[in-house]
Amino acid sequence: MNCKRYFTGALAAFMVASSAFMTYADGPVTMGTDPAGLTSAPGESTGAGNAAPAAQETVQAASEAQSNASQTVTAGGQTSGSTPALSGSQTTGSGVVTSGVITAGSGQAGPGSGPGSSISVPAVVGAGNISFAGQLSSPIVKVVDKYSYDQMTKDINSLKSRYGSHMQVNSIGTSLDGRTLYEMIIGNPNASKHVLIHAGIHAREYMTPLLVMKQAEHLLAFYDSGAYQGRKLSDILGGVAVHIVPMVNPDGITISQFGVSALRSSDLRQTVNQCYAQDTADGRTSQAFDRYLSLWKANGCGVDLNQNFPALWDSISTGPSHASYANYKGTSALSEPESQALANLVNSRSWSLTISYHSMGNLVYWDFEGNKVSAESKALADLVTGISGYRTNTSSGKGGFKDYVQIKDNPVPSLTIEVGGVACPMPVSEFGNVWNSNQSIMAAVAAYAADH
Repeated sequence: MNCKRYFTGALAAFMVASSAFMTYADGPVTMGTDPAGLTSAPGESTGAGNAAPAAQETVQAASEAQSNASQTVTAGGQTSGSTPALSGSQTTGSGVVTSGVITAGSGQAGPGSGPGSSISVPAVVGAGNISFAGQLSSPIVKVVDKYSYDQMTKDINSLKSRYGSHMQVNSIGTSLDGRTLYEMIIGNPNASKHVLIHAGIHAREYMTPLLVMKQAEHLLAFYDSGAYQGRKLSDILGGVAVHIVPMVNPDGITISQFGVSALRSSDLRQTVNQCYAQDTADGRTSQAFDRYLSLWKANGCGVDLNQNFPALWDSISTGPSHASYANYKGTSALSEPESQALANLVNSRSWSLTISYHSMGNLVYWDFEGNKVSAESKALADLVTGISGYRTNTSSGKGGFKDYVQIKDNPVPSLTIEVGGVACPMPVSEFGNVWNSNQSIMAAVAAYAADH
């Protein structure tokens, strides 16, 4: 389907209601219609295969797992937990999985996404010789329709309890609504090579925190027994530290998942209500309030965090001049505590590379005007697309995190990876394809950093 073609009549109404369109994460462009009425880029998707995976990890979805989300815990605290065991595939004495390898891009989501149902997650993905993605008999990170901040915090705590010798947990800041911005470090924190991966900077793209949390769990579970391209994970991670900020925008994600009442601050609740009134008056949305909130992209005060970095920020003129559910750049570059926290982190040390996870489109952005590490970023993009099956694209937006780190002093090779082929917020049924294309990326970029 050509998504750049305007639809009319009943077909257009159906598409807006059921599939929606999206604004590219690296900045707005001028064609298409956002599901809430904003002028933006229509979503694109590339066809992934649909062959059934040979080996699968079946995990709980929706209500049963989500019922634990209200248990707020402190990351790093002690909880009970047992060492995970492998099931299904044959293993060697070291626990390395020797069967069930499938081709990248061939994942197919399992049945249903409603309460009490489950989806099938491929157990081994990617091209090449990998052996760290076997089935976990007791996974901590469950695939649920709305992977919340509270559930993520609980999972970080449980991962720390189970795999504490291989991970550290830090706070890099606090959101406007008082939520801790967590950084997980897997590998050797004193290593000479460091990789930064973040997700969840756009609120309605909340499948990406789930993705990186499951990536992290598999890396931890197979830290001592797994291998990537014939190299032990323990050897790779002995020389590389993988830093993960799984949810940059917890306030916005909370709004998209649970509505304005889930915010703690009455001032922020009032701001969100004002955004709706102004966006409605401006013709930026014609949606009912609940639907408008589900499409929320900004942080808790209506600033698009991925247009808030000092990367041609002054020249951004395509978004609204006021706080909004999407595409408002803020009063100044780095005006928000969440973007400040990420900028402070990326400026705190030398990095080998950064990965920004967004959705949707099944593509990889690697370039930007003034990119000082263009060749290195393209080489990194070739690695990622070779594993994921995604296509590459340059960036036309401004103010994004990737853009900023590519042009700043001490620039860093960086990518934005757009996962998934349906509109945000994505249904949980899309996770199988997302997982299949991305599960080995965290290990792959760690190995890449070790060699560059």
